[in-house]
Amino acid sequence: MDALLAPAPVLLAGGGTLVSVAAALFVYYLRPAYILILLRWYNVWKTGFKIKFIKAAGRQIGYMERGQPKEGEPSMLFLHGFTDRKETWCEIIKYLPEHLHLIAVDLPGHGDTEIKPDDDLSFKNGLVILHQFVGAVGLESFHIVGCSMGGAAAGCYAGSHPELVSAVTMMCPAGVRTPPLEQIGPLLIPESTADIKEMLDRVFYNWKTVEPPEMILEGLLELRRPRHDFFRKMLEESKKTPNILEKEYMDKITAPTQVIWGKHDQILPPSAAAVLEKGIPNCRVDMLERCGHAPGVERPRKTASLLMHFRESIFS
Repeated sequence: MDALLAPAPVLLAGGGTLVSVAAALFVYYLRPAYILILLRWYNVWKTGFKIKFIKAAGRQIGYMERGQPKEGEPSMLFLHGFTDRKETWCEIIKYLPEHLHLIAVDLPGHGDTEIKPDDDLSFKNGLVILHQFVGAVGLESFHIVGCSMGGAAAGCYAGSHPELVSAVTMMCPAGVRTPPLEQIGPLLIPESTADIKEMLDRVFYNWKTVEPPEMILEGLLELRRPRHDFFRKMLEESKKTPNILEKEYMDKITAPTQVIWGKHDQILPPSAAAVLEKGIPNCRVDMLERCGHAPGVERPRKTASLLMHFRESIFS
């Protein structure tokens, strides 16, 4: 009898393997977006963040947090760019010291933060919502960091709330010498994998060194498509104030300021860094070689090094 039963575990193990393979193939070919979601969760876990939610400005706001506030070591608040989400900061945060208190928030209508049908989508109202979030989580005297649209938000917030912001880092910020949004806007709202490839060509200096499979691009499109109508409305609203950082807030920034810009940025002009350097007191500019519009993703280790060198020059 024992000899007859011996193959049973082998068959069960083989059957389990087949089920696992079948499930993996199903996910890869039919729902590749799930792979990206799993990778997103993995990056959050690996960097030690906890995903959290809070009610502020009459809505649920999603954010992730690592560490606790410390005396003499200002917290850091990270703001992502247009059509992006908080988890994009995991790449650079891998290279930041573990003792820092870090928060990355989803801006309205992005990631896990709600948007309402009748919401005012103006840039200034976005700053109001951000300020209510800052109050809800109890941030005081913090270092604000943003990229692209988030870079503009970081600068404008620092200009409008100088009593709260102890340092500013803007990476390739919008709101300064912005090209016509009719040109760059649709590029960031792709409708096909070919459009995604064009977007990646413009955002990164050389993304093809690790070109993902077509199915992963399909998954990325699947995740982005449900928000396209919102992104288009936000883009239309942004056309009313394309250079808001330069025109209204730049000269109000009093905190030490850092501008990091990829020399090969094809979305926003790197020459705008000089405008900020001239217009903001106590502003330093770091230009990155072999880098496009997303320094924290494309060159995370170098960007983290520049960020920490700037902090140490202020707070040490």
